[in-house]
Amino acid sequence: MTVTGTNLWALWLWIRGRDAVVEKGAVVVRSSGGSLVLPVAFGIATVIEMAVLHLLVPWTWLRVVLAVASVWSLVALFGYLALHRVNPHFATDTRFVVRQSGTVIASIQRGFVASAACVRRFDTTTPEIEGGRLTLPNLDGTNVDVVLRQPIHVELPALIPRYRQSGFVDRISLYVDEPADLVGLLSKVP
Repeated sequence: MTVTGTNLWALWLWIRGRDAVVEKGAVVVRSSGGSLVLPVAFGIATVIEMAVLHLLVPWTWLRVVLAVASVWSLVALFGYLALHRVNPHFATDTRFVVRQSGTVIASIQRGFVASAACVRRFDTTTPEIEGGRLTLPNLDGTNVDVVLRQPIHVELPALIPRYRQSGFVDRISLYVDEPADLVGLLSKVP
């Protein structure tokens, strides 16, 4: 995980309580529930590690280097998390935009949505495209299924190019904080 200008900008927006670009008049659909558990655990472990290393390492220069590396790793971790949190999914009168880590995965015309339902799935906890289904879960799986009238092309981003996935999907399973609100929103005829 690296720190980029995009991650730093996302971290700055998150600290200020703002979202990245969302179209005017759009309804924001957040999917941040449960996403702080692991980063906070890593943050606590890193702070404890810094304290222990400060006590155990006799060389000041090495303590400073290790402290800077630890703080930098925390900035990278929370910057990556912020990238996801400040780039939420959103819906306008004409389309539903699905995003992952700051990247638009799908921009779906509202007329292409055949149905949306609250359905809990626990079978995967990592984003994937498989069997015509795009899955965007959190650690607890997914809680909304969206069925499309026709397949659309989607592409999942990844830091390592060989892990990027793309394909045609006609179903989307995703986790959102307020699933009933999204289902109600997508069920309205545009």
